[in-house]
Amino acid sequence: MHIRPLYSSMRFLKMNRPSLYPGEEIVLEDQGGFKHLFLYGWKPAHIFLTNKRLILCQLQKIVFEIDLSAIFKLAFENHYYILRKRRILCIYYKGNTRGGILRMVVNGLDTWNSKLFQSTLLKVDDNCIKMIAKRLDDNCKAILWFLKENGYARIDRLADITGAANHMEVLTNIKDAINPVAQKLLGCPVLSFERSRVDTHTGRTILFSWWLAGEREEWSKDRLLDIFDEKDYFQIILEVKNVEKSDLKISVEGHELMIESGKIGSKWAERFKLSQEAVVDNHEIYLKNNLLEIKLLKKACQSSLENKTKEA
Repeated sequence: MHIRPLYSSMRFLKMNRPSLYPGEEIVLEDQGGFKHLFLYGWKPAHIFLTNKRLILCQLQKIVFEIDLSAIFKLAFENHYYILRKRRILCIYYKGNTRGGILRMVVNGLDTWNSKLFQSTLLKVDDNCIKMIAKRLDDNCKAILWFLKENGYARIDRLADITGAANHMEVLTNIKDAINPVAQKLLGCPVLSFERSRVDTHTGRTILFSWWLAGEREEWSKDRLLDIFDEKDYFQIILEVKNVEKSDLKISVEGHELMIESGKIGSKWAERFKLSQEAVVDNHEIYLKNNLLEIKLLKKACQSSLENKTKEA
């Protein structure tokens, strides 16, 4: 979502927008001032916040930029700026050799702080969602968990899942309930409307949708997954999160095993290729300390057992 104030008290600097990387989009922009490290005196700049960088420009030149992944702290201070004391935003970042502090002043400072926090420091996991959901009614919980599972949704989809009479009812739930609770608990809203935004998981551009803010929890590359091919059966050991045994459904189609979780707030489905056909009949399943163990009988073995039973 691109936000720009209707007016600005900052001195206007004429310039073109900076060149952006593929998939990079401008989220906020305005005139402002900045002070970096031991630089004495404030310098005017055109400030851009994108979904990847914070960019400070003067005329046709980028004079300073920070990758959002390098920011580790945000804080407010009071400094003199143009003969009067103003609240300024301090941005702490890590660098290749040493970190630093960028101090900046811009109109709508709370909006800039909120957007920066959402883009850099906010971590959205199940505990975070549960903390917010405890203070919400069932419809608000449904919206929150749906966006936790899917990342984004158009307002008509959110109306469908809550049975809302109209879109205004959904907007009321978001603006008067969900986001105020998140603001109180996290320091910023957790849901934001974006006219256009790229889904980093698929590369698709999503239009006019509500998004869950912050970094979504994902599996690390070292997630435990082992499939053992024993004589008569397959043994699958898989790391899972936030589910119980009763939440899981196991199915087999030929050489493919599917594991599904139907738990609200942790719905997912995964497929695994097996070296031989297996059957789901008489399967065994165990779950302890986030480790799921499944034993599946091979189809050839089951056929052999059935033939022996008939002969007996």
